[in-house]
Amino acid sequence: MKLILLCALFAAVSHAADNNDFIVNESNVEHNGKFFYHYLLHDGSEVAQNGNLKKIDKEKTGEAVTGSFKFIGDDGIEYSTYYVADENGYIPAGDHLPTPPPTPESVLKALAYIEKHPYMPNKKKH
Repeated sequence: MKLILLCALFAAVSHAADNNDFIVNESNVEHNGKFFYHYLLHDGSEVAQNGNLKKIDKEKTGEAVTGSFKFIGDDGIEYSTYYVADENGYIPAGDHLPTPPPTPESVLKALAYIEKHPYMPNKKKH
């Protein structure tokens, strides 16, 4: 998923670079693996991303990337997406993204009951 996202962003940057559409174009890569880039185009599209290594546990480190992008859709509405990509996967957030329906009340009651009355097969009944 990260590869697809990076390829799409690379294609957008390449196209913008060909047309000199940048208002802002900045980036930085440090020797320790941290990076950042940000660009803004004349059409209002904007992309920003930060990445760094983070400690997952005593033995493992992983990458954590945060970023955002926004653009004006064909309908004239600005769409903004913020995301985190780390050991838990790619997690986007935005008002335009679909969300799951609310959990039914009956399921919430069942989960609360199960939490209060855990299954204990070895416990003897009196």
